[in-house]
Amino acid sequence: MDQVRIVKAGVARIADLEPLWRALHAQHLSIDPRPAGIPMRPQDETWERRRDLYEAWLAEKDALLLLAESKERAVGYALSHMHEADDTWDTHGRFGVLESLSVLPEMRGRGIGGLLMSALRAELRNLGVTALEIGVVATNKAARRFYERQGFRPWQVHYLGTIR
Repeated sequence: MDQVRIVKAGVARIADLEPLWRALHAQHLSIDPRPAGIPMRPQDETWERRRDLYEAWLAEKDALLLLAESKERAVGYALSHMHEADDTWDTHGRFGVLESLSVLPEMRGRGIGGLLMSALRAELRNLGVTALEIGVVATNKAARRFYERQGFRPWQVHYLGTIR
């Protein structure tokens, strides 16, 4: 495997995330849980919306963008920001929220996701954060297995449906 390094980045590197987001969106399309009456957005619409969200999240205090680079090219990323302390569970203060983790399809299975998670955990520890929330599409069995191997367990279940 080519050498992969994890680097901290900021809003200036958002453009590098487009092919990675598109790969994640394609994965979502392939495992679409098909909530009744709520179709997935097509590829040509989704990046602009996601880019705006990334800009907003990265403007927040202590937001993190970690890039996995190989040969000076972004081949994976993790983006997280903070959430205030939970009202029910004692998260020991604010906790991280992993909004996206993506690895290019041709680079998957090489441990890059694990490298990103290790780097993210280290950055969160340095910020005094001891808990991380991760959202996964319910039908994404591979992602669920990955996060469970990382030590995470299902916490809350969210439902989506139309209002009749």
